[in-house]
Amino acid sequence: MSEARATKPRAAQRIQDAAKDLFYRQGIRATGIEEVCRVADATKMSLYRAYPSKDALIAAILRADGEKWDAWFAEVTGGAPTAADKLRALVLASAREMENPDYRGCPMLLAQAEFPDPGHPTHGLVAAFKARMCDALVGLARDAGAAEPQQLGELIAMLLDGAWSSLPYLGGKRAGEVLCEGSHLWFQALLPAESADATRPPKDCVPGLRQ
Repeated sequence: MSEARATKPRAAQRIQDAAKDLFYRQGIRATGIEEVCRVADATKMSLYRAYPSKDALIAAILRADGEKWDAWFAEVTGGAPTAADKLRALVLASAREMENPDYRGCPMLLAQAEFPDPGHPTHGLVAAFKARMCDALVGLARDAGAAEPQQLGELIAMLLDGAWSSLPYLGGKRAGEVLCEGSHLWFQALLPAESADATRPPKDCVPGLRQ
């Protein structure tokens, strides 16, 4: 077996990688199975052997996206010593992610927007992921001493999703700045004073912020 063939990803992985990129860049409904197979250098038979339907392929991609976000969340918050620091680290990392010119927003929200029917499996999968993300933020808010941890966690979740959704008209840099500004206002309102101070965004994230 040649080295090139030995290192070539299996058809199922090539299909999933190609579909993930195409779905993210041009939309799920706008991308046909034929195009996925062409980009992945795979046959329809290979695709349907690995994924019985397009919905199954979408689900596999979104589950992988969820696992990737979990790993990213652990990475960006892992070095923070307190729960308040972890909230700040998450907001700052999210803001900086938005400055990437190739970043189109949360792939989960982009997918859910194409399947508004609550009964569709894609809609339900995204809703479950977002609820789990919100629960993680509520947990951090509780550990940080928030008087209303449920409220603060849900507010930060909405700010994150709102920032992602605002990319087309605010642009990545300003969306990130507004995310930092809004988060800090709610940290000041709902966290103990010492924790709120720990969450103040740096000047390079929010130009002109009063220190």
